[in-house]
Amino acid sequence: TIADIKVYKPEAKSIGSGQVLSSAYSSEKAKIAVLEMAEQIAFDLFEQKLVSKQFVLTIGYDRDNLQGQEYSGEVATDRYGRKIPKHAHGTINLDIPTSSLKEITTAVSSLYDRIIDKELLIRRLTLSAAKVMPKEGQVYQQLDLFTDYEALKKEQEKERRLQKSILDIKKKYGKNAVLRGLSYEEGATTRTRNGQIGGHKA
Repeated sequence: TIADIKVYKPEAKSIGSGQVLSSAYSSEKAKIAVLEMAEQIAFDLFEQKLVSKQFVLTIGYDRDNLQGQEYSGEVATDRYGRKIPKHAHGTINLDIPTSSLKEITTAVSSLYDRIIDKELLIRRLTLSAAKVMPKEGQVYQQLDLFTDYEALKKEQEKERRLQKSILDIKKKYGKNAVLRGLSYEEGATTRTRNGQIGGHKA
């Protein structure tokens, strides 16, 4: 069973999700699941008219990684008192707060690649957007001489319209009505999670 928790805490100014994978995932499969989570956070921010410039990722490794003698890294203890490899944890900061699907997934992908141990199997994933603020309070980048701001503005507006269209369809026809190609790759969990309530099948 995939345990799924979605949280928005105004007092903590963060929004995020976490899941326990149904089986131990390779680093390649787990990255698909992480990018799906990043997509969902981007849509949640966009829908609630919020933006964020800081994203925090925690990767929990499976205890089966310790069955052989090859692992020589740090070891921690899980809630059941079992030995597991110490989790990976990292943060990435953007120059400008955003709810852009493209910017958030690109940033989270880079963060994942930076902190992951590709030799280990993964069991838990947690991703959150920190320092969340209302979009109207967003601070914009200072102008420079090398950026085509008119083209950038058009590209951002095009993406906003696309995100809004996808959200409208999901609201009308259900969360699985529109799924990106990512959600059909091996390791994807969104379709299953969308059919669950509190980590259980609806």
